[in-house]
Amino acid sequence: MSHRFITTARLDWNDQGTPVATAFDDVYFSNDNGLAETRYVFLGHNGLPQRFAEHDRDLFVVAETGFGTGLNFLATWRAFADYKRQHPQGNTRRLHFISVEKYPLSRDDLQQALRQWPELTILSEHLLAEYPVLVDGCHRLWLAEDVCLDLWLGDVAELLPQMDAGLAGRVDAWYLDGFAPGKNPEMWTPELFAQLARLARNGATLATFTAAGFVRRGLIDAGFEVKRVKGFGRKREMLAGFRRSDTRPPRPSPWYWRRPGLGQRTLIVGAGVAGAALARQLTRRGHHVTLLERESASAQGASGNHQGAIYPLLNGDHDTLSQFYLPAFLYGRRTLERLARRQPFGHDWCGVVQLAHDDKSAAKIDKLIAGAFPPELVRPLSAEEVNETTGIEANRRGVAYPLGGWVCPHELTAALLAEAGDIACHFNTRVTGLERIHDGWQVQTEHGQTFGADNVVLANGHALTTLAQTQGLALYPVRGQVNHLPAQPVLAALNTVVCYEGYLTPAWQGQHCVGASYDRRDAGLDYRETDEADNLAKLQRTLPALGEPNAIPGEGRVGIRAACRDHLPLAGAAPDKDAQLADYTDMPKRAGQAFPLAADHAGLYVLSGLGSRGMCSAPLLAEVLAAQIQDEPLPLGREVLDALNPNRHWLRKLLKGKPVT
Repeated sequence: MSHRFITTARLDWNDQGTPVATAFDDVYFSNDNGLAETRYVFLGHNGLPQRFAEHDRDLFVVAETGFGTGLNFLATWRAFADYKRQHPQGNTRRLHFISVEKYPLSRDDLQQALRQWPELTILSEHLLAEYPVLVDGCHRLWLAEDVCLDLWLGDVAELLPQMDAGLAGRVDAWYLDGFAPGKNPEMWTPELFAQLARLARNGATLATFTAAGFVRRGLIDAGFEVKRVKGFGRKREMLAGFRRSDTRPPRPSPWYWRRPGLGQRTLIVGAGVAGAALARQLTRRGHHVTLLERESASAQGASGNHQGAIYPLLNGDHDTLSQFYLPAFLYGRRTLERLARRQPFGHDWCGVVQLAHDDKSAAKIDKLIAGAFPPELVRPLSAEEVNETTGIEANRRGVAYPLGGWVCPHELTAALLAEAGDIACHFNTRVTGLERIHDGWQVQTEHGQTFGADNVVLANGHALTTLAQTQGLALYPVRGQVNHLPAQPVLAALNTVVCYEGYLTPAWQGQHCVGASYDRRDAGLDYRETDEADNLAKLQRTLPALGEPNAIPGEGRVGIRAACRDHLPLAGAAPDKDAQLADYTDMPKRAGQAFPLAADHAGLYVLSGLGSRGMCSAPLLAEVLAAQIQDEPLPLGREVLDALNPNRHWLRKLLKGKPVT
């Protein structure tokens, strides 16, 4: 079954109950004892678990070619958990496991395969509970507070070159797994070996079950010292080695370099959903977080609405928008589900239905359907199916997002802050200036207070353009007004979010949300009766069977979103515009020259431009930025990360030799 460029593995099960990949006629693990084989080949010959205790960093990174049944990962997780119990004060506090798989197992097949290892049952259940929708790209799965799995689905030859920021030179141990070279020669190439070396630390270890001569020679040529050692069980030999301390090639696209943070003290400006999500991701990494908010409480801006629809922004082209918003939605939903079990907040995964309300929207829906997304994500609906799915008489065809729903943004923000734990929150505190000092940043406020930090993150929407360091960013305000309808009999059966020119939510706490206006470059916070009338007119025009709805007097709400023209957010280091314009002028004429790394304001970061998609994108953006600050592997490919970089708007012009104003 194809899942947007992903085909699930087709399996047979041999007499020993071992899964066999029919495409390669090869077993996933030894018939004798697959778990013992994993522990001998991959853990033992990478020096694990002993190296956890000897490691000089907080994070240990293992990377693997061929996730298969997840057995190598689960065995490593088990060894890491044992190490943590035996060494509660050890240096290594977290495990980051990265694995690539072209033909993932279906969830049912994975569950059947893992039944063979009862000692791994508890860990297997955690993995199965988080096992993602099988679409291409990176799926970041937090399986415990100290264990993170990045499951990259797709061709290893295409994916490893995308693993750049935060991972190049960061892998501590490589598991070179996959089907035997004779069965799967397309994987075992010089290009693969070069990528393993590029991503490995100097001194990183490597182990593989094969002893093939061309594999050994290829790894040596790529930069590894490799030797043959005794294989597992009846297998005579295998390969093990380490990365030599060779000179590394120049960093590709240095103009999109993502600088890590300067320390563990981080100040966040803005207590909306983006700032709250980032606070949570930083505190789990041991940061001391200070939060400054100009309003009297959190979520008083665009994050303060009663209900907001949450579903991915997709299109049939599978372009950069889809490549960001699909993993953002899937990661965000997993994050919110876990959060809700500990910090309850208003939400309902009731599904979202998008209506074909005019010719333009119908064409977009047709293009989306042609993109062949898996039915778990996108499902076309006839007019009759729309009526049945939504529970109301829409009488229009459309498309369903079965995993979508609605979230209460201000309750979500409060839940994220509660989950972040011990952070210093300062409300009624408006930031007026930033100054770089020798050991970090000093932040000035309108009442004369000053705050110091190693890193500062601006998550304060379009207000960040009032500060000298970030005033040149291509960010603008978008005014949005929502209205509330009282729960009423004609809408009592509504059981999904309905999107058209606006959106309508199911009733919660006695009212429905109807929204929203979208006024570009308008930052006015005044309530406008004209917008109320327009919101209601769009609803009535699309759903005439509802009659003439009336808004609850005084129950509307106005918020100002921050947006970019390309509909993607800004997440990364705050660029030094003047320095970059000087460094990258006339780029096409200097194609053969070496360019410097992107100049930025070291320790200053931006998290903004989420627009009307903040509920969908904030969790993954927070994870990306927290990982960047901590100098950890990032959960997106290089091309998507480049498209989120705050300097992208003028870099696109500079790369073409065009002037930047």
